[in-house]
Amino acid sequence: MSNTFTTNLNLAVPSPGDLNWDDEYSSFNEAVDDLGNLLCFTVTVLDPAVNGTIFFDGFVPQENIMVKAIGLFAQTSPTGQSIKVDILKNGSAQNDPGILSDGSQFEKTVLVSSIGFLVTDRLGLKFTQVGSVVAGDKIVVTVFYQKEAIVSP
Repeated sequence: MSNTFTTNLNLAVPSPGDLNWDDEYSSFNEAVDDLGNLLCFTVTVLDPAVNGTIFFDGFVPQENIMVKAIGLFAQTSPTGQSIKVDILKNGSAQNDPGILSDGSQFEKTVLVSSIGFLVTDRLGLKFTQVGSVVAGDKIVVTVFYQKEAIVSP
């Protein structure tokens, strides 16, 4: 008989009749699984985008997290080329940018590799490319992350 799995963390749920699970753990299943939900925060840049500018450098997580994706919105779309926003970890670029394509107003980029942050790390954001004709203006960056549900040994 195969196991079923929880939605977010893919935890194996024992078969019906497992008394330890039924009596002690089943009521915590949904609460633990909810830790797998994506959380987010946003940063607004009211001025036109400027290549090479660090426009935010001050998010210190209260728990260990994994950054999964970056969403970009621009009231004035970039033209000529895409906008790229890279995550900074303790001031160092991670070279896995969120992208807002030339002429687009909104785009969400799932990062190639999740970026881990400990409670001692600082997260920042930097423009690494802007539109060549119109840089892009009034930009909102959304950083999507997950809490580390079970601390690694």
